[in-house]
Amino acid sequence: MSSTGENQPPEPPLEERGSIEKARSGNYQVSIGSILSEAWDKTGGAKWTIHLAMAIYFGIVILLAIAAAIPALIVPEGVFLEIIIQLAMMAITTPLWAGVYMIGLRRSVNAPIRAGQVLDYFSVTLPLFGLYLLMSILILIGFILLILPGIYLSIAYMLAIPLVADKKMGIWEALETSRKAVTKRWFSVFGLTLLIMLINAIAMIPLGLGLIWTVPMSTIAFGILYRNIFGCSQQTLQSDTL
Repeated sequence: MSSTGENQPPEPPLEERGSIEKARSGNYQVSIGSILSEAWDKTGGAKWTIHLAMAIYFGIVILLAIAAAIPALIVPEGVFLEIIIQLAMMAITTPLWAGVYMIGLRRSVNAPIRAGQVLDYFSVTLPLFGLYLLMSILILIGFILLILPGIYLSIAYMLAIPLVADKKMGIWEALETSRKAVTKRWFSVFGLTLLIMLINAIAMIPLGLGLIWTVPMSTIAFGILYRNIFGCSQQTLQSDTL
């Protein structure tokens, strides 16, 4: 299921895309209205592909949760076993989440997308797992330290996972590159994130029907945010979409 073909919005010119150099120098803008407007335009023709990708993601998560419950029944108080199971689930779900993010990024530059791309990032499972584990620990420590550092890091690190998937960065390099770049426009990125959360919360009110549009739009919006800050690698653009 692909979004190629009909009624695609024009591809953004290269000069409007970011790069690592621009990101590090703070040479980028975060226009919340422009990002949401473009994301809405790009939702048409892509929403069912993204929903199918989400269905694959949540389907696997549910199956993992069911599988994880079985050892808990056999060894009810196996704390060590529970930790191992949770880490194993994290190792599987993090590449899946990276795949969802990358679908949003590909749509942001009008590259072809398909739901199966959610499965394309298991080749970088180890760095993604290590990154997510370290990021979670650092954010937790931040929340313990008077909450505000945790909020800061939650936003500052939000582009680290796609940096590993798209740019093939190492764990610490991705965390620091995301933190240093986002910090230069932290309040704008925070505002965009809050507004997207609010839009999805409102979309849930009429039986969740609004999520049919807002979930794909949100996925694409974060892809646009990443594109505007860091650009999109040729490897991502040219990856197999058959």
